[in-house]
Amino acid sequence: MQKKVTIYDVAKQLGISTATVNRAMNDKASVSEKTRKLVMETAQEMGYRPSKTAASLKRNPKRIAVLLPDTVYGYLAEVERGIRRASDDLADYSVYCEMFKVTAEETRPFIDKLYELAEQEFDGIIILPPSNESEVSGVVKELREKTDLIFATVTSDLEGSDRLFSIQNNGRMAGKMAAELLGMLADREKPVVMVTGQLTSQVHRNTMEGFREGSESFGLKFSGVYEHHDNLREAYDLAKVLVDQYPDLGGIYFGTANSVAFCKRLQELGYAGKISIVASDVFPDIAALMRERVIKATIFQNPFLQGRLAVRYLYEYMAEGRQFENDVILLDPQIVLRSNLPLYSDILEQMKDDYIL
Repeated sequence: MQKKVTIYDVAKQLGISTATVNRAMNDKASVSEKTRKLVMETAQEMGYRPSKTAASLKRNPKRIAVLLPDTVYGYLAEVERGIRRASDDLADYSVYCEMFKVTAEETRPFIDKLYELAEQEFDGIIILPPSNESEVSGVVKELREKTDLIFATVTSDLEGSDRLFSIQNNGRMAGKMAAELLGMLADREKPVVMVTGQLTSQVHRNTMEGFREGSESFGLKFSGVYEHHDNLREAYDLAKVLVDQYPDLGGIYFGTANSVAFCKRLQELGYAGKISIVASDVFPDIAALMRERVIKATIFQNPFLQGRLAVRYLYEYMAEGRQFENDVILLDPQIVLRSNLPLYSDILEQMKDDYIL
């Protein structure tokens, strides 16, 4: 049986976004006549037929809930910004997103909110999992069996939950890249450690495994993984603990976006620039620490695009029946140095409309 051609296939063939294809097919003024003609001709050649489901969305709006733990501010803000951009992209197609934030201190309020959302008239729920993923996984599996709700995850995953897909940074690769960077930056005779949020998180475990593998490959003296549970006070206090435990500490990899409080404590203790540090992501405070040479490099995880794609892909499943060959969609991590830092600052502020996979 021949596979049905979707707008995703047309967009991929032309190398443009599905939003542009949608606008062209629906005579929106924001698309040039040249692009509209190209889209329509390509769609016809490929055998595309308009989806009855997509056409019905205007008559039957789709509501997507996004449930987030109130965690690392800069990272979460970028995920939210991506979600808002996707929601704006889809406003013409009667797809609406509502965001809900719950304290990250305990899992129970998060689960209670999940049950509450399941009783409302949402068609799908996107979850950024809290630290205790296994407990939340069980609840999502239960709700999948009892309701028609569609679930997806962003940033980390809920293993065994029967969610539709997960959008993540490639944590294992990021860990290997960080290890190679420290292999070039740090004295290999000195210990290196990894600092992360919590190993109950699937993405943090993957990142740790990648860093461990990379440490072996690049001859690092890997001396352990330390958790600060993405708590600013714990991160601040952990800096003193580590320099006391390892007076000759050579390198640190932060496998979480929460590195600023730790680094500022290192500055207070007089260790700024004496330890090679590889961080994660690019936010104003991290950029400042890179310019001050406290952080040598960072691994960009693109939380904006993670949030944006989670919404867009859930819409494409609802509207076009998009299928996922791999239910875990990994974004490529990228190395940021002082030399290319301005480029990444621009990307955070000016994500282009057609920057869609």
